[in-house]
Parts: sequence; C-alpha cells; structure tokens
Amino acid sequence: MKKLSYQKNLFSMFSLFVFFIGLFQGIGSYATTKSSLFEVASKYRKTGLVTIHFTKTVKSNLLGKESKFKGTIYLGASKFRMNVEEPEKNQIIFDGSTIWNVQFPPKELPGPVQVAKAKLDKNSKKQILISTLISKDGLQKNFKINKEEKQDFTTKYFLTPLNPELNLKSLEVNVKESKFISLTYKDDVGNLTQLDFEKTEFSSKTNVKIFKYKPSKEDQVTNL
Repeated sequence: MKKLSYQKNLFSMFSLFVFFIGLFQGIGSYATTKSSLFEVASKYRKTGLVTIHFTKTVKSNLLGKESKFKGTIYLGASKFRMNVEEPEKNQIIFDGSTIWNVQFPPKELPGPVQVAKAKLDKNSKKQILISTLISKDGLQKNFKINKEEKQDFTTKYFLTPLNPELNLKSLEVNVKESKFISLTYKDDVGNLTQLDFEKTEFSSKTNVKIFKYKPSKEDQVTNL
C-alpha cells in the first residue's frame, strides 16, 4: 500500500513536468497560426537552463479550501528539477533516466528523509504519458485551442484535452518577453491547480549538477 501511494504521488507530480517538457517540444508544429506560442516554445527548447520561480495554488472542492506552495523549477536538456520550499519541503528530480521523489519530514515530526526512486522504463512511460507528450506533435494530437484572450502583452489560451487523462485547461503567455506566465490544470482528484511563474531566468549554459541526485545513507529509499 505504501509503495502504491508513493508511486501514485510520484507519477502524478512527474507527469505535469513531463508535459511541460513535452509542451515545449511538441508545440511548435501546432503553432503555425499561434506565433506567440511558437516563439516561446522555441526559446525554451534552445535555452541551456531555464529557472522558474513559481507559486502553485490548489483549490480543493472536497475540503473547500485553497493551499499555496512556493518553489523553483529547473529545465534543461529534457531534464528537470522541482524544489518546493514552502510550506513543506520536497523535491522531484529527473536526471534523464531516473525519477527521484524526495519528501523531507516536517520540523515537528523529525525522521528520515523519504525517497522514492523509479527508472524510466516502458511501464512508467505509459503511466506518466511520456510516450504521447514528448513527441513532435504532442500538443496537436492531445489538445484543441478553443479561444484566446489578449490583454496588453499577454495571451491566454483555453484548451480542451483530446486525451481525457491530460487535464490542462489554460496556458498564459507573455508575448513581449516570450515566456509562459501561468498554466491551470486539474489534478488526479479533480482539484483545480494553477501554476504562476513569477520569475523566469534563461541561461545559455546547462548546469548538469542541478539534475544530479544521490540519497544519503540515512535516507529511507523505496524502489518503485
């Protein structure tokens, strides 16, 4: 049961950022009439390292409350790292072959760091939808753009997923600065989630150390 819980949490969190990478790779062929999307996607693909400071807002229908999380995302060479710092500390690292989900204990309940480890094999690819998302025509095959809302230097695209497992709802772009500024999606239990990208930095050089991870001897590691 513990392993299944870990696995569901790991793949749920990882699928969003695999989608993120797949979006940058697959959006270009779809954007012939969406020049702003094409230009932004091209910028992210060609950048060695993208650093994104974000706030994640989750609206729970079941509990009737809103939760906020803050952290940083690193993207580069089809790898990523997500560090959540507030209010709880956890990390997701994908180094190109292995996915690490690192959960730190709360201060009031000290204990070992919990680490879930999974190799990117055929089974995990299917579960995290990477086979459909990281492809040349990923967005074209999986989403339909219903409408656009333009305001000053931003354009917000409202999407309908053609694949019911992909619950991305909208994507907002700063056209002037050629960057994504927010996206909304529904998680596995139907909570509406919004990622606001408050600051995005582009570097021509990839820092490979960011995407490396090795648990300590004291960490409790679960192999999925």
